[in-house]
Amino acid sequence: MTDTVKATAEKTAEKAAEFFTDVREKATEAAEKGKKFAAEAVEFNKANVEAFVEAGKIVAKGAQEIGKTNMEFAKKNFEEVQVAVKELTSVKSPTDFVKLQGELARKGFDTAVAQGSKNTEAMVKLASEMFQPISNRIAAMTELFKKAA
Repeated sequence: MTDTVKATAEKTAEKAAEFFTDVREKATEAAEKGKKFAAEAVEFNKANVEAFVEAGKIVAKGAQEIGKTNMEFAKKNFEEVQVAVKELTSVKSPTDFVKLQGELARKGFDTAVAQGSKNTEAMVKLASEMFQPISNRIAAMTELFKKAA
């Protein structure tokens, strides 16, 4: 009976050693996968931050361009107002004054509408450009989740 017990004990010890070796290998594999995942997560988040920084740069540049355009518009508008005042002060009759005033009002309204349209187009374009880096990151995240699934 001692030989049987001894043989059973040896087999049990072998199986236990195999089991623990297998567990150690799987734990090592899991740890390596965890390290790899952590490194990928860091890189992914770094790319996300870079996308937001890029979006911020685009907004800053676009706002600067819109501001520059509006300053040019304001300067031109100021010059046109000076010309209009000179024209109004040189009018000889009340009828001509009212007629010129109507023309200037129409011209001013048309100019304001045109500039408003330009500003709206510029803002829409800026919003689209700003969201492009973020949209690219969302696409990358979607692709990452597809691979993980």
